[in-house]
Amino acid sequence: MHASSDELLAFLRRLRAVRDYTSAPVSQATIEAILEVGRWTGTGGNRQPTEVVVVRDPDTKRKLGEWGAAPAATAAVVLLLVTASDAAAFDEGRVAERLALAAAACGLGSTVATLKNDGPDAAKRLLGIPAERRAVALVAIGHPDVEARRARPRAPQARKPMSEFAHWDRF
Repeated sequence: MHASSDELLAFLRRLRAVRDYTSAPVSQATIEAILEVGRWTGTGGNRQPTEVVVVRDPDTKRKLGEWGAAPAATAAVVLLLVTASDAAAFDEGRVAERLALAAAACGLGSTVATLKNDGPDAAKRLLGIPAERRAVALVAIGHPDVEARRARPRAPQARKPMSEFAHWDRF
């Protein structure tokens, strides 16, 4: 079965940050399928500067949450993105978005989050990541907790209109 262009565009528009998860696990096969999408993300000059640390340990996820990436604490799995340097931040963002889209395609929720303050250095020490590497962004993935999501306050502002987003031929 092939999705139509309209179906694919609707899928892409539906991607939302999910910050609350149930305790249900995510299978190894599903994690590997999501990682495979991330592995095929295009990068500048095909440098492929991003590696992923797959975190399933509850204590480690809790620490990542304490270090500023709150959704990591309750996610079934956390994909910590490790890049060669700060110069790879653009490629890191591309990988993060692709991992989030792959999670959605597998029926899961996700969000991109970042470690704050001393969090990146603490995570590198805990996980054996070389000090010169960048380890700031992560993708938290799990089964959405629908009740917790309903309890969250609505966003104060809807998306701005297209006329304020896109400028044709000139700003």
